[in-house]
Amino acid sequence: MSPLFQPLKTYLDSKLSLVDKISKERKAVLSSFADFVLQSFEAKQKANLVFICTHNSRRSQIAQAFAASIPHYFDFPGIKSFSGGTTITELHPNAVNALENCGFRLENQGPPRNPKYSIWWADGAPALIAYSKKFQDAPNPVSEFIAVLVCSQADESCPYVPGAEARISLPFEDPKSADDSENPLEKYLQTCDQIASELLYTFREVKQKL
Repeated sequence: MSPLFQPLKTYLDSKLSLVDKISKERKAVLSSFADFVLQSFEAKQKANLVFICTHNSRRSQIAQAFAASIPHYFDFPGIKSFSGGTTITELHPNAVNALENCGFRLENQGPPRNPKYSIWWADGAPALIAYSKKFQDAPNPVSEFIAVLVCSQADESCPYVPGAEARISLPFEDPKSADDSENPLEKYLQTCDQIASELLYTFREVKQKL
């Protein structure tokens, strides 16, 4: 597998220290998530993850990027990550800035409205193509996937996710509240830190049990 970009690897190395600070209750949810991923691996040698929030503009996009890269960090293949919403907006520029600060490389491919971004995390690895879409839209899988609800509103709106083989409620605080502040990046990086550390915990558990 292609090695991660060094800035991203350094970032993830630093977030391993946050894993021990995850609450017992949250670890229980993450362990259930890891078990679903493991069950998919045991049955199919792969796992498709779809991260869902209302606007598919911040948390679900950030989670998709980390879920694509962290398996490379632990050196195991087979994870494919996707994201979607219940409505279409666009990948927010503050989320783009935060991902770049974490060590990802992003390139705006256009068009002006709801542009598509190529997201890279390693030389030689295929880029994610990130843009806002509904969770049922292509290229997202329509069956045999694990649905991960990363906001409370989407969790309430989607008690049942058609085609999902498992459903996990994993809400994160919305960094949108900082968009009009003097330093929105600080809040967005806090969101990245939490998502990264919790996915590090999840995929480390999967790796240890494979």
